[in-house]
Amino acid sequence: MLRAKPHIESIVPVTHGGISYANLAEKGVSAGNVLDFSICCNPHGPPKKVYTALRKINIELYPDPDSSQLIKALSSRMNVLPENLIAASGSTEVIRLTALAYFDQGDTVIITSPTYGEYELGCRLSKARIEKYAMPESADFQLNASNFISFAKKHKLAGIFLCNPNNPTGQYLSSKDVRLLASSFPDTLIALDEAYIAFTDKAWDSLQLLSAPNVLIIRSMTKDFALAGLRLGYGIASKRLIDNLKKARPPWNVNSAAQQAGLAVLGCTDYLENCIARIHSCKLYLAAQFTALGYKVIPSSTNYFLVRVGNAAKLKGRLLNRGFLVRDCTSFGLPDYIRVAPRKMQDCRSLINSIKALAGEKG
Repeated sequence: MLRAKPHIESIVPVTHGGISYANLAEKGVSAGNVLDFSICCNPHGPPKKVYTALRKINIELYPDPDSSQLIKALSSRMNVLPENLIAASGSTEVIRLTALAYFDQGDTVIITSPTYGEYELGCRLSKARIEKYAMPESADFQLNASNFISFAKKHKLAGIFLCNPNNPTGQYLSSKDVRLLASSFPDTLIALDEAYIAFTDKAWDSLQLLSAPNVLIIRSMTKDFALAGLRLGYGIASKRLIDNLKKARPPWNVNSAAQQAGLAVLGCTDYLENCIARIHSCKLYLAAQFTALGYKVIPSSTNYFLVRVGNAAKLKGRLLNRGFLVRDCTSFGLPDYIRVAPRKMQDCRSLINSIKALAGEKG
């Protein structure tokens, strides 16, 4: 029998938020009739400039393999050199490239838990050994930097993945803590995933870490500007680190539509700031309503938060029957929790009304 490599056959695919079109088809539900609170993207959609830009694309031509215009615009926006940047098909591609370029069989990589599942999958593809550091529920899943460093120093490390703010907990590490971590492991690659940094309260400037040759910052434009259907992210690091990621990336990894959309949104700072203010207001509303209904809400520094509901899979199923999708966190090892990200206020009110209605039903 034809077999894949054993480490590939043993991999369990990562469960993500978002609509499962096959699952909806089985239920006879149209995706257009579902309000999706399971994804953490900007619910207000892309700026109009994106649609104008997309109409001008010549799809007969290959995309720029280096995303040169986009890299130049990002470089100018963040005041970093173009050689310190790599564009990717979503931030998850940067994660995969990192594992491919830097981790090998027998290498040890530390991942906090619970966190984004793609770090583990990327490491498993590279046959790296994974050590998990559990963040305690009793501390609302907040990482204690000193305890983490003590744990990590017991291992000879090739890499550390840090999601900041963390997905799904929404907890955010301070500049002091991240600097301490980076300096404590100067020969270890520190991958700092900031996919949700645009939505984070009182975010500090992580670009100050770029003087450290072992730090890679990973960011997403998919979340900020609602470009989920296009996939767009980037990495920021030393020239040497970025050059090695470029060696591992596939050719034409960012399609023409994503490149042009990225260029369009970089000039829309006011649009994003306006959206964030409204998103924050809706988040506060949802958190207050869940709390008033007797659920435990985990404090969060970004646009999503955890809610302890008892049986997450059951509540997700009951809500989906009513046209609402929330993130069942069982795949994160949290079967009692759902993750909720705000949509527009009218949608948020509808979700809360449905949860109140379910409270009066049996089952």
